Amino acid sequence: MKKIISIIAAAALCLGLVSCNKNLVPDGADTTTVRVSVTPDPGTIPAAGSSFEAVVVVNQGLDVNVDWTVSVDGNPDWVSVSTKKITTHFTGTYAGDDKDVEQNGIACTVSANTTGKKRSAVIRFTTKNGWSDIYTLNQGAK
Repeated sequence: MKKIISIIAAAALCLGLVSCNKNLVPDGADTTTVRVSVTPDPGTIPAAGSSFEAVVVVNQGLDVNVDWTVSVDGNPDWVSVSTKKITTHFTGTYAGDDKDVEQNGIACTVSANTTGKKRSAVIRFTTKNGWSDIYTLNQGAK
């Protein structure tokens, strides 16, 4: 009798687990839109030019911090960008929680603007499945 009850209980458990295996993504959920965060935001680059590094987090749909590549649309000769690992320091809430964290980021160099006009470049972050989002880099004029 104990064996039969054990078999019935195991079968009921299996059915319960199968019924719990539902798709957690609701119908109509956005699973493709790419969102980019550049931190710190460099703001408008001065006309004299500048270099900066920033941590970049790319999210796509429900996926957080996905792999990405970076490029500059049109490859202007006055801006260059490359990927870089950036180490930031995390200050914890409790003693001993502090630690250094390595994150994906970019290193960007912008040449002096001698055109007399403001200019901008489109930095494109592309995920492995080809979707992308942009960050617009602006530079002031003299």
